Amino acid sequence: MVRDGEVVTKPRRLVVSSFRPEAPEELDCIEASILKTSPATARPKQHHLELGGPKMDDASFILGSFPSYGEEDLGLKRYDAALRQYASSASKLSKEARAAVVANPIPLFQMLQPARNSIGCLIFLDILYSHHSELPTHVLDMTVEFLLAFDPRQVTYVGGLLLSLLERIGSGRVFPAMVAVELLVTAMLRLDPTGTIFTPTHLILAKLVYETDLVRPALPVLDADILFYPVPPTSRDAKQLGYDADLPPAASISASAGLADQVKSATVLEYNLVRGLIFISRRDWPTAHAALEQVISHPSKSKGVSKMMTEAYKKWLLVGLLHEGKSPRYPSNMGVAAQTNLATTGEPYSSFAMLFSTDRVANLKTKYETHRQTWEEDGNATLMAEVMSAYQKWQIINLRHIYQRVSMSEVQRTTLDAETGKPLRDVQTTETLVRGMIRSGILRGKIETGQAGGESYIAFSDSHGSMTEAQFARELAHCQRQVETLNGHLAVADERLNGSRDYLRHLAREQKRAEVEKEADAAVGFETQIEDEDLMTGVLAHS
Repeated sequence: MVRDGEVVTKPRRLVVSSFRPEAPEELDCIEASILKTSPATARPKQHHLELGGPKMDDASFILGSFPSYGEEDLGLKRYDAALRQYASSASKLSKEARAAVVANPIPLFQMLQPARNSIGCLIFLDILYSHHSELPTHVLDMTVEFLLAFDPRQVTYVGGLLLSLLERIGSGRVFPAMVAVELLVTAMLRLDPTGTIFTPTHLILAKLVYETDLVRPALPVLDADILFYPVPPTSRDAKQLGYDADLPPAASISASAGLADQVKSATVLEYNLVRGLIFISRRDWPTAHAALEQVISHPSKSKGVSKMMTEAYKKWLLVGLLHEGKSPRYPSNMGVAAQTNLATTGEPYSSFAMLFSTDRVANLKTKYETHRQTWEEDGNATLMAEVMSAYQKWQIINLRHIYQRVSMSEVQRTTLDAETGKPLRDVQTTETLVRGMIRSGILRGKIETGQAGGESYIAFSDSHGSMTEAQFARELAHCQRQVETLNGHLAVADERLNGSRDYLRHLAREQKRAEVEKEADAAVGFETQIEDEDLMTGVLAHS
């Protein structure tokens, strides 16, 4: 239910009660909990109603003509054709029929069931959203019901309408922000339970989360590894049956033009950049660093770097310092030209990062103060201040490479505060800093107090630690599940690549290149063999 703009959820259940004048009864469903109308407006099972008016009768007949026989009765191929025909007819309602639907939508609310006829329900909602500036309560209720219960295979026949609905919800103007985020996540995971294929809705969700700071409910999507990107439909996709249950999400979504033709390179770049900003705000440095790394290593035809890549590079360096305590290494798939361009464009950041892992604290402090305006203009002043405060912390962490146990006075004497360029003023201040590091988890170890009020020590812990037999068994089972999942993803990737003309041309070029190199290597080997034989027999080779 919604309380003060927030959704109260139970496992596999989302109840939105503030959008309906009367409290509804709950209806248990297998996939999700949906809302049930009051007895006065209960949905009848018949498909044809007396709606009044010839245009309304037309709309009722077309939207109510959803195939009455299912996949088991008609067979997959015939059922797929029937759904395609229904989606085409229902999408082409006349202007007059659409106006009649807007004027008297209640009978269609009673007739259309989102779980059974997701195509018709989505078209109906699109008509209402297109004609209402302020949506009535029953439209909001049906939207929630639809997104919790739609058939993910049916909606691929009208993917453009689904994307349009999710865009409206992602704008934050239809539902409260918390409800909007949960509805987007629910819909995205219904469409692709694996969370591995990118759609334009990913960017819509990321922007809404960043603006509202509602990160936790969006983590199932934001934390998922993107492995596939939808491509425009091909002749091969046209032969696929959209309602095929064996079709993986990566294939069914790619075959839907409405969900695939709007994914551009800039969309992917912006999504990963916004993801990086979201995880920076959570101080989740490893995840933020990985997201920003996907931006700077994004393929580029001209080997140049875009504005978003440059912005991400600056943050990538700073987050890398917080994550690793040293200047991060470029990804292996980045070209030399791109590395050079980024390092040149972000020179103040590059030189600052190189100083961070040294003991030249005076130079680091000077660089920070000299370019303070640059950090401000780039919107990185807060992040840079975080890095400066982390300088001494990483010096302390790196003492584990030298000591197993070190006195607090030695820590105070050998580590420096980057903001002052000097050690902390006393041992007590140093100990307070170390205790905070241990509590936050960035330092593995414990503080041992000396006997009779003697000096305290840091005892560093083994970063790997030991596991019990039960823990080892769980870890082994987890790794096995990951391998099985990866094998499934690899099979899907291989199938997609084998259907790509560009990839097949690439394979042909690589095979031809390998044959040429093999012939050249054979010739060189033959010449070397002759020269070796001449030297061994004392006979000089003649040119």
